[in-house]
Amino acid sequence: QALKSPRGPTTLAVVSAMAANTANVLDPVTALELSNIRHCLQRMEDSIIFSLIERSQYKANTAVYDPDCSQLGECKLHQLKSAGSNGCLGDWFIYQTECLHSQVRRYLHPTEFNFFGPLPEPSLGSTSGSRTAKTRILADVPKGAIVNNRLLEIYRKQVVPALCEPGDDGNHGSTAVQDVHCLQTMATRIYYGLFVAESKFRSETEKATALIQAKDRDGLMAFITKADVEDKNIQRVILKARTFSQNISAAEVGQLAPAPPSSSTTYKINPEFIGSIFRDYVMPLTKDVEVDYLLARLQDQSGPIEGMPPVKKARST
Repeated sequence: QALKSPRGPTTLAVVSAMAANTANVLDPVTALELSNIRHCLQRMEDSIIFSLIERSQYKANTAVYDPDCSQLGECKLHQLKSAGSNGCLGDWFIYQTECLHSQVRRYLHPTEFNFFGPLPEPSLGSTSGSRTAKTRILADVPKGAIVNNRLLEIYRKQVVPALCEPGDDGNHGSTAVQDVHCLQTMATRIYYGLFVAESKFRSETEKATALIQAKDRDGLMAFITKADVEDKNIQRVILKARTFSQNISAAEVGQLAPAPPSSSTTYKINPEFIGSIFRDYVMPLTKDVEVDYLLARLQDQSGPIEGMPPVKKARST
């Protein structure tokens, strides 16, 4: 299939223009300030919504997710499967994008985790602000907190079929490119929850430590959950989706949200469904990441963390 788009740009141009969408972390203190975290999370909502709007212009194109893509050829297919993939075209685009982003240090960011590997060593650019490669903001992140496989399955089996028209329009390259953007923006939002977990641990260390030592998963889930805030966040996402996705052919009084939309207002996507993506998938995955991180928080053995006192070693008896 030719790498084409109904709007014109080639896949190469889209890849070149696609932003990494990694949150800027200037220093450890700023990274864990709740006001900064809140601002970053709200900005990430915008990126996710826009990426889903762009994906919705193509049909489901499920052939992109079929294993053992013959177009890749034997060598690329072997490379891709060695990286942990089933050999589909969509995974090839993810892996190649990650290889590119790895070189400019994306995966040195404390809340960025690649879907596939191994990746090239980082050699270009620099870390943001006063951070260095040795600056530790978080404790070690356990493997159980990495939910990329779950996100990939949810996106392809739950989100795409409900977001896109069924069928195949032949735009396989453009579909794969946009999938990368959707998955990266969603993953970035999910793993930013690690900063939320660390911030809450530091603000209520005694309570968190007791729950961790008791291995109380339900207690930790309650510790990080604020149902009223989550409800407001979902409503904000729906309002954003309603605003961003309106089809505007001519200006009408009362068309734009938050005013009640006119009877002729139509949308590129279903705003309520976008809200459900956050409610049913993004937020639960985020909270699972946070809880698994906290459960392993006291086991960190990799040295001092910025802003935290050194861990005292227990005396031998």
